[in-house]
Amino acid sequence: MYKAQYKAKSAYEVWTNIGTYSSESEAMNVAMKKKNSGALMVRVVDKNGSVVYSG
Repeated sequence: MYKAQYKAKSAYEVWTNIGTYSSESEAMNVAMKKKNSGALMVRVVDKNGSVVYSG
């Protein structure tokens, strides 16, 4: 399980969930789409809470 999350306007706001995905690549694709549509920051977190991707 992987969670895609984003911060819209400020680095100081809480992470907002985009969704939960069964594969890392699916979560990465959704996170990158959110980043390309204007999100300030995105990240993908695995089931253990470790950050797999941050951008």
